[in-house]
Order: sequence, then C-alpha cells, then structure tokens
Amino acid sequence: MTPAQSSSPEPATDQPARTRPLVVAMIGAGAIGGAVIEALEQGAVPGVRLGAVLRSRSTDEEITDAIGAADVVVEASSVEAAEEYIPRVTAAGKDMIVCSCGVFARHKDPRELLARGPSAGRVLVPAGAIGGLDVLSAAARAGTDDAHLRHYTIKSPAALNVEEHLTQRREVFRGSARQAALEFPLTSNASVALALATLGLDRTEVIVVADPEVQRTRHVVEWESPVGDYELQFENSVDPDSGGRTSAITAWSVAEVLVSLAAGAGPGVVVLGADRW
Repeated sequence: MTPAQSSSPEPATDQPARTRPLVVAMIGAGAIGGAVIEALEQGAVPGVRLGAVLRSRSTDEEITDAIGAADVVVEASSVEAAEEYIPRVTAAGKDMIVCSCGVFARHKDPRELLARGPSAGRVLVPAGAIGGLDVLSAAARAGTDDAHLRHYTIKSPAALNVEEHLTQRREVFRGSARQAALEFPLTSNASVALALATLGLDRTEVIVVADPEVQRTRHVVEWESPVGDYELQFENSVDPDSGGRTSAITAWSVAEVLVSLAAGAGPGVVVLGADRW
C-alpha cells in the first residue's frame, strides 16, 4: 500500500521542534563578564550562544547593532553602565540581565529605569552569590506585614575598602539594603537581589562585617514571619580577578538564568515587572 493509500496517520513524535540558540550580547568582560563569556564560548551554557561583547570603547553604532541582534543583553560592568543601558535595552524590547543591581538603590521605584509599554523588555536580576530566593520570595508573597529579614555579609577588609589594619572582625555597616548599595556599590548586589525578591530595599536589614581571617565570602540570611523561619548560609570562593569583591559563583548564576531563559522556565531569577518592585 502506498503512502497515499494508507488510512493510518503518520506516527506522532514526542520530540519538540528544534529552536535556534538564544543570542547574548555581553556588556563588560571583567571578572563576571569574562567568566560568562568563557562559559558561552566553551559551550557550557546549553541553548545559548555569544553574539557580541560591548565595552566602554564600543561605538554607538556597535551598541545599536549588538542590542538589535541579541535576544537578551547581560550587564556585567558597573552601576553606571546599568543606569545607561537599562532604558535603552528595554526600549528595544529586549530582556536584560543586570548584575550591578545596586543601580536600583538610586531610584525610589526600581522600575523607573525601565522603558514602559507592552513591547518593552524586562530586567532580570540573578541571585548571584546567595540562594534560596525561591522560598523567600514565596514567603514574602504569603505576607510581609510581620516579616523580618536580615542579611549578613562577611568579607575581607580589602574587599570592603577598609584601609585600617584589623586584627579581629568588625561590623562596618548596619542599615537598609538601599543604604548598603549606596555605601558599598561593589559588594552589595546580593543584598539588593534579596531585597527585590522579598521585602524591598528599605525593609531589608543589611549588616556588613570586615574579617581579616576570612579567605572566602560568607553570607547569612535570616527570615522570620508567620509562614516560617529560615536561616540560610553560604560560603563562596572569590574570583581572583575581582580583588576579593566578587564570588566565583556569580558568573554561574548568570549562566543559570540564561539556561532558564533558553528553556522557557526555571528558578533563580527576580523579574522586575508589573507585580514586583
């Protein structure tokens, strides 16, 4: 019997249609950006490929072309770069992963930086040096009126620009996540991501400690609310190219967000949209 004469349908396939890789434009090639670029070039981020790398010397034409050709733009440069690029990228309808999320501490409403409109892109904040944002975000959604959140960051004095010779640990800051980001813009991105996922920049308490004995960066997160009490601890190796400021896991947190975007779902990212400030 020929195919035209067959009364049976062709067998169905369970394989999804193959789609093209997600194209990424990187802003910055330092400690975080360089590690993400290397991971992309080595094929360690499935479903994602590197399209362009933008640096401070990139021309306006190069920037426009890179954003236009990208599916998602990754900022891994500085608060100043984030401030400049967020409106431009989101206005182009592209999503943007922002590592220098301390930029949002400069604005009463973090969404002020984003372009508006149905075709505007989103800003995505990676978890970075800490985890547990899924359960903490869920706890915040359950109710925040009686919730309390503290984030301890323990780093070497050099990473915190403490010039005094310390022989024992010292608390160098206590205040809100917003204040921490303004006073320690190079070391407070984890606090900002945590705040954006939960109680906001002004209700998240941050304690920064300089410890001359630490070789790694330590983070302790404490949450208390009627829905539950949680204590999370993280100890991260530092990227040797960051002066002790950046945890090595941060670049892989960005990679995980990219994998999730390529797959269309996944944890580990804060989306600044209509119902999340």
